[in-house]
Amino acid sequence: MEPVIYNTPEKTITGGSFWDSVTAIPQTIESRVPTLDRSLDAYFDRHFARIIEEWDLVTESDLHALETRLARVTDEITGMYAAKVATDARVEALDALITTLEAQR
Repeated sequence: MEPVIYNTPEKTITGGSFWDSVTAIPQTIESRVPTLDRSLDAYFDRHFARIIEEWDLVTESDLHALETRLARVTDEITGMYAAKVATDARVEALDALITTLEAQR
């Protein structure tokens, strides 16, 4: 014969059912027992700024500053490339003039 479970649980003195108190045990134990995850989280919460500085980690403000610097460098490279193209054109024109002058001699 199999045991029969009824949907009308017995009430305890505190007003909750016996099964409610049994199902709450894992959450109660879990919240009270320290785990490595909780210990690490608490450690990082307390020492976060020092860890970032000590490990030389990149922060969001560092990334923003790097993006700004990269944009400036990209603009400078674009300007330098344009100047190089203009200089190459002038060199070719001067070379053509020198070739013409040498041919006239």
